[in-house]
Amino acid sequence: MQYYIRIDNRNVYVSEEIYKLYCKGERKERYFRESDIHNKTFYYNALDTEDFNGCDLFQDTRSKPVDEQAEEALERSLLFEAMKDLDPREKDIIRRIYCYDQSLRQISRETGIPVTTLHYRHGKILRKLRSLMA
Repeated sequence: MQYYIRIDNRNVYVSEEIYKLYCKGERKERYFRESDIHNKTFYYNALDTEDFNGCDLFQDTRSKPVDEQAEEALERSLLFEAMKDLDPREKDIIRRIYCYDQSLRQISRETGIPVTTLHYRHGKILRKLRSLMA
């Protein structure tokens, strides 16, 4: 396969290595800058000064940083996978506590299981989930 680059409206044939280097270099950057100008693309860093980062104007202060969001999503997926390995009674206890916001006393009244037993099982289930997620 022959490679060429366009210089002064002429195609100049070059080796593959030179072609790849050329594409990665200044010419490609210039192409993207020109494309941005043509498409009227605006970058927030155009508002940067020595004392101020222009991107800070548009920062969402209510949302968590992206790395924290990604970490939480990963932990959530690990938790869902670990939950699959619990038996139905263990899943029921965890769902009642964390999904339905029930206290151990409420669960005890509904299931007839003593509160101390539920407390022990809850701790045991959490340890099991931690080991499955590790």
